[in-house]
Amino acid sequence: MSTRPTGSPVRCLVDLSAQDRLRSGAPARTPRLRVLCCPPSGAAAGYWRFLVREDVHVLGVQYPGRENRFREPAAASVAALAAEAAEAVAGAPWATAARSTTASTGAAPDVPLVVLGHSMGASVAAELASRLEHREGIRVALLALSAKTAPGAVDVEDEDLRAGLDPQDPDADAALVRWLRRLGGTPEAVLSDPELLALQLPALRADLRVSMAHDRLPDPVSAPLLLLRGAEDGTVDAAGMDAWFPVSTGAVQRREYPGGHHPLAGHRDRLLADLEACAGSGGPR
Repeated sequence: MSTRPTGSPVRCLVDLSAQDRLRSGAPARTPRLRVLCCPPSGAAAGYWRFLVREDVHVLGVQYPGRENRFREPAAASVAALAAEAAEAVAGAPWATAARSTTASTGAAPDVPLVVLGHSMGASVAAELASRLEHREGIRVALLALSAKTAPGAVDVEDEDLRAGLDPQDPDADAALVRWLRRLGGTPEAVLSDPELLALQLPALRADLRVSMAHDRLPDPVSAPLLLLRGAEDGTVDAAGMDAWFPVSTGAVQRREYPGGHHPLAGHRDRLLADLEACAGSGGPR
């Protein structure tokens, strides 16, 4: 089990549920589900705020280069993002209590822990879940991966994406904006504002380069695996999602939601129901 410096700042884990309670004044409740969420390229932990409900504990992983970590340099790799997130999770009071309960009784924690990642976040989530199980002794009830071709599988080619990452291409910014428009999920107010784009594109490019360089699967987890995809998503096909099978020795289930690359926010209740139903599932592989 890894060690960590006492009192080290934990800037990469954002408790979105606690933030919501501060705004609303709602009392804390014992959650029925805890969801640890890894955002897509260019996004911040707040991407997952739509999941927050009174009975669901939602935590977002904050990558460097945005929000409270705006001045920090980009991460060098997906593994580095997962490593710092695993360290932050392992130091959280709820994780310490859950680990102690599991170690002493062998039983699963009272609140199932789901690790969820979307797009680039799927790669981070897979690495994070593996580290939590194999290095931190924290049991994950479900690994849920969305809208991302697994490392090593044939990815869907996109000319605008390739041009947008080329520092020698004078059309790089415009190419990335065209790609983002096709993907959806980025407000037009951002895409049409040069100043906002100047703030967003560096983090997006850094994330995309890290994501595209990630070429390995982590050690498999014993938790079941849920594969999520938008039915009209042109960035990943069913075969690309199925290539994630080796990251779990547990049951594998698939869900398709109406929509393109960012369908989850529009189907919050269905997503939460799927996460809860599949957590600890012994269903088909």
